[in-house]
Amino acid sequence: MLFRLSSVRSVDTAFFGISIGAAYLLEAHELVFMTTVCLVNHGLASFLRAHPGILLNHQSWNLQQSSSSLSSAAEEKKPKVVSSLSASQREINMKIRKVLGLACFAVALACLEYYDKLLFILLPEQTAESLSLLISLAFIVFDHIYSVFFCEPPPRSAWAVSEDLLTATAMLSVLSSSTPTKSSTSSLTSIIRLWLVYKILMPLFISSLKQQPSPSMKKNRSELPVGKKSASTKAKAPSNSSSSMMKSQHQQNTNDIDNNVQKTILWEINGTYYDLADFVHRHPGGKEALLLGRGRNCTALVASYHPFSEQQFQQVLEKYRTNSSSNSSLKQLKQQAQPPQQSQDYFYHLLCQRVEKVLKEKGIDPIQDRGATFGRSTYYVVIAIALCISGYFHAKGSILGSFLFGVFGWLIGALGHDAGHFSASRLAWVNDFGVWGMSLLSNPIVWQHQHTYAHHSFTNDFDHDPDLHHFHALIRVHKRFKHHSIYQQQNKLWFVILAYSLVVFGTCFWIPVGMIRDGSLYGIVEWTDRNRRLRSAAMFLHVVCYAGFIVVLPFWTMPWYRALAAVIVHLATSGLSFAFFSQINHLNEASLMDDATRAKREASRRDARLSKSWAVEQVETSNNFCTNSFAWHILSNGLNLQIEHHLFPGLNHCHLHHIAPVVRETCLEYGVCYKEYNGWIDIFNATLNWLDKLADEDGATSGRKVKNERN
Repeated sequence: MLFRLSSVRSVDTAFFGISIGAAYLLEAHELVFMTTVCLVNHGLASFLRAHPGILLNHQSWNLQQSSSSLSSAAEEKKPKVVSSLSASQREINMKIRKVLGLACFAVALACLEYYDKLLFILLPEQTAESLSLLISLAFIVFDHIYSVFFCEPPPRSAWAVSEDLLTATAMLSVLSSSTPTKSSTSSLTSIIRLWLVYKILMPLFISSLKQQPSPSMKKNRSELPVGKKSASTKAKAPSNSSSSMMKSQHQQNTNDIDNNVQKTILWEINGTYYDLADFVHRHPGGKEALLLGRGRNCTALVASYHPFSEQQFQQVLEKYRTNSSSNSSLKQLKQQAQPPQQSQDYFYHLLCQRVEKVLKEKGIDPIQDRGATFGRSTYYVVIAIALCISGYFHAKGSILGSFLFGVFGWLIGALGHDAGHFSASRLAWVNDFGVWGMSLLSNPIVWQHQHTYAHHSFTNDFDHDPDLHHFHALIRVHKRFKHHSIYQQQNKLWFVILAYSLVVFGTCFWIPVGMIRDGSLYGIVEWTDRNRRLRSAAMFLHVVCYAGFIVVLPFWTMPWYRALAAVIVHLATSGLSFAFFSQINHLNEASLMDDATRAKREASRRDARLSKSWAVEQVETSNNFCTNSFAWHILSNGLNLQIEHHLFPGLNHCHLHHIAPVVRETCLEYGVCYKEYNGWIDIFNATLNWLDKLADEDGATSGRKVKNERN
C-alpha cells in the first residue's frame, strides 16, 4: 500500500493533504457521514468488480478476457506502465467509477431539490445544501483513492485533479462557514444545482465523443494493402528473392498514401484538381467560402456561386491547375459523388444569361448588388432585437416568451441562411458573423458542410444528400430506407408533428455531437476543417451553449415544471417552424424520383442538351409555394422561392422574386418540371401524402389528395 501511495502524483498528494487538513474544520458527525459514503461506494465497487456482468453482458466480458491475452504481445512493445490490472479489468473498474459518480451526484441533486419531502434523518440539523455538498465531497475523495488503487494508471489528468482540488476547497469553505442568510442560501442552491447538473451531464457527453472511425475512414482502411491493415500483425521475414518485390509494393503504397493526402488539400472542379491554397486569403468572397470546397468535389459549389462571372473565375482557376505530370496517379482518383458538369450545362448557362438580363433591367447589378438591400438589412436588425428580448423572457420562465423566442429564432434564421450562402453581404466578415444567426436552428459549422455544400450540390441524392438521413429513426422519407414498424405511425398527423418538434434539438445538438465523434456526417460529408482549432472550438462551444441556455438555464431560474414547459414550447415552436417551411420544399413524390421516373422524364425532354443537367435536377427536386405573397415570403424566410434559391444560392432572397418569372418561363419552354403550389397547405399535403405512402412497407398506399399544383 505504501508503494502504491508513493506512486501518486504530487498534485494528488497536495489534494489529499489539503482535503484532510481542511476536514478537521468540520464537526465530527459530518466526518462520520462522509466516511460512511466513501465506505458505501467502496462496498458497491467491490460488489460490481466481483459481478462484472451487471455492467457488461457475458459475451462482451468473455471477448474482453480473450482479447486481453491476444493483445499482450503487442503491448510488450509499448512503454511499460507499472500496473497489476489487466486491460479488461481496468475497463470494468472505470465503468464502476463512472456509474458510482453518476449515482452520487444524482443523489446529491435529489437531496438539494427534495430534502424536506424525502425526510432524511441522517443529519436532521443539516441543510439541504450542506448534505448535498457532503455527498459530493465524499465521492470526490473516494474517486481519487479508487482511481489510484483500481484504475492504474490513474485516469486523472492534471486539469481534472486541479478542478477537483478547487471544488473540494470551495466546498469545505462553505461547510465550515457560519449559517448563511436566506438570500445567500438561494444563490448557493442555484450554484450547487448547476454544478451537479454539469457533473452528471459531462461524463455522458464525453462518452458520446469517444472517437470512432467514420464509415469513409473504415472504407479507406479496408482498401489499404494487407500489410498496412494491422500494425500489430507480425509479418514473416522476407526472403532475398521477394525483397525487391516488397520494396516496389511499399513504394507504390507510399505513393497512393501521398496522393490521398494531396487530394485532401486540393479542390476538385469538373474532374480537374486545383491548388488554391495561395488564393484562399485573396478570395473576394472570403476564405471560408473557398475552404468549404477543399478536399472534395466542389464543382457545383463553385459554379453556382459564380453564375455571372464564369469567364473571370475560369481564368483564375487556370493559374492554380495542378501539374498533370507530377500528379498522373492523382488524376486516376475519382470522386464517388460527381454532380453534372456545370461548365457544360447548357440549361444553366441559358438561365444565367436570362436572369442577368432581368436583374440589370431592374437596376440590380448581379455581382455588386447580390447581397441584402437596406430594407432587408433593417429587417435583420429588428428581428435580432426582438430575439434578444424574447430570449430574456424565456430565461425567466415565461411560456409566451419561450414561444416568441422560438418564432424569432426561426425568423433570424433568414440572416443565418443568407450569410451561410455568402449572400447577406459582399463583405466576407459580415457573412462569417451572420451565419451564426442559424444558432437556434442548427449548428452553424455543421450547417455549411451539410447544407451549403452537400445539400445544394446533391439535392435529394440518397447517397450524397445528408438532409434525407437526419431523422430516419422516426420518419421514412425515401424508399431506400428499410421499413420499420415505427414508420407505420407516420401516416398520422400527430406523429409527424411530434417527430418534427424534435428537428431543431437534433440539428443543434445530436447531429453536431455525431459529427464531432465520427469526423463526418453519416459517412457522407467529411468534416474537412476539423483540424482548424478555432472552427472546432466554435462548433463545440455552440453545442455547449445551446444546451446550457435553451435547456439547462430555465431549470436554474425557475421551478422545474415551468422550466420544462418553457423548454418544450421553445423546442416545439422552432422545430415545427423549421420543418414546415424547409422540409416540405423537397419531400414529396414528384421531387423524390426513382430511377425509372427520372429516365422517363429524361426521354420526354425535347432538347438532348438538357440531359444530366445539374440545373434541371435542382428545379425538379425543389418546390415553390405562394410565390406572390409577401407575408409567406417573410414567414418562410424566403423559402417559398426554393427553386430560384437552389439555382442561384449566392443571390440574396430579397432578389429572388424578380427572377422567378423568367425561370418559370424558361422551364416551361424546355419542358422542365417546374412545381409551384398555390397555397402552403397544398405543398404541406403533398409532403403528408408522400409520408403516407412510405408508411406502408411497399409504398403503395396513399391517403391525401394534393390540389392546386401547377406544373
